[in-house]
Amino acid sequence: MAAIAVTPMVEVLQKYLDAFNRADWEAYKTTLAPDSVHIEPGNMELHGPEASAEGVKVFKVPFPDLNGEVVRLMIGQQEAAAEIVWTGPHTGPLVTPTGTIPPTGKPIPVHATKVFAFEGDLIKYCRHYWDMTELLGEIGALPGMP
Repeated sequence: MAAIAVTPMVEVLQKYLDAFNRADWEAYKTTLAPDSVHIEPGNMELHGPEASAEGVKVFKVPFPDLNGEVVRLMIGQQEAAAEIVWTGPHTGPLVTPTGTIPPTGKPIPVHATKVFAFEGDLIKYCRHYWDMTELLGEIGALPGMP
């Protein structure tokens, strides 16, 4: 990531992402407001730090070494948008609406955007946009893909 002025929001976002990368759920929860809302594709809406941590743990099952890196960050007064590249090998079962995809061992890069709103120095709202087609293509789970 290019040099970005370190502000309390940037520090919280880095702590949030670092905690996810390490699967340090206690540290992850400390970045979230008590009444925070986290939204993932597929109608996953999580309320509060505990629900958010439990909800995002599902991504560490198929990708235990999943790591996100911010490649672009836009900061407003009390909001931010981060372009993130998620990487890691597919080493666990991936549960999808159409069935479970067994581990392929294939590495993924998946591009995503997270939009955040802050309340003070805590994340109040997060919506995660990521490309399921890109993910399935990378692990060879799309018809006609190697």
